Amino acid sequence: MRALRPMTKEEREFAEQHHDMVVDYLRYKRLPMDDFYDIVIFGYLSAVQQYFRNPPAGVEFKAMAFRAMKDSILREGEYHARAKRCGYTVSLDTEGYHSTIPDQKQDVERQTERKALLEQVAKVATPRENKIIELLVDGFALHEAARLLKMPRAAAESCMESFCFRARAAIG
Repeated sequence: MRALRPMTKEEREFAEQHHDMVVDYLRYKRLPMDDFYDIVIFGYLSAVQQYFRNPPAGVEFKAMAFRAMKDSILREGEYHARAKRCGYTVSLDTEGYHSTIPDQKQDVERQTERKALLEQVAKVATPRENKIIELLVDGFALHEAARLLKMPRAAAESCMESFCFRARAAIG
C-alpha cells in the first residue's frame, strides 16, 4: 500500500464533509464497522487526495471513493492470504532434507545440541550449498531458492540431498 501524503486543508474539509460515504459503504457491503473501518478509511482518504490532485473527467467522487475502499479491502485480503516467509529448521536425523522439526518450543539443551550439530555439518557444505541453505533458513522454499540462484530445481534438490548425505556422515 502506498503511503498517504499529508492532506491539505481543502482535502481535509472535503473528506470530513463526505465522511458519511465510508459508513454508507460499510453498511452497503454489510461489513462490521469495528473490523473494516480502519481498512477502508485509507482507501477513502487516498481517493480524496486523488480527486484533488488529478480529478478524473466524468467520474463522480462517490464512485471513485467506493472503488478505492473496495481495493483497500481486496489488498487486505490478499495480504492475509499471502504465504508468509518463515524459516524452518531442517532435521538431519530423519529421511529427506525437507523434514521439519515439529516442536517449535524445544528445551535449551536440545537447542544447544542442534546448534553444535549445525556447526559441525556446516563445515561439509560447499559454497553453493551454503547459498541454498541461507535462503532456506530465510524462509524460502527450495524451488524459490533455485530460481533466485538461477539454477534448475532438480539441481538444487540434488545438491541438498548430497549435502544431507554428507552431513549425516559427518555427525556419525
